[in-house]
Amino acid sequence: MSAPLRLVVLVSGSGSLLQALLDAQAAGTLPAQVVAVGADRACTGLERAEAAGVATFVEAVGDHADRAAWDAALAARIAEQAPGLVVTAGLSLIHISEPTRLLSI
Repeated sequence: MSAPLRLVVLVSGSGSLLQALLDAQAAGTLPAQVVAVGADRACTGLERAEAAGVATFVEAVGDHADRAAWDAALAARIAEQAPGLVVTAGLSLIHISEPTRLLSI
């Protein structure tokens, strides 16, 4: 049996879409594993991930000199998790130039 698809989910608010993924994962109906959840600021979505035992990270836009620097830093944080797919569940600011499989929901 092959390993499940590794997901990094990017959130920006309550994390309701993330919760649906986590619930499906727990029920065994999602052929993937949420390995990390990232955001550009503290939010309820990160709290949901932490409650489910999923790694989290924050990469704040304001911590970088410009948008390009933030994009690069966010891409690096995502790459650390070696995802098979990046899911943007609310965070729509993302612009990653690296080859990445990306799904916006």
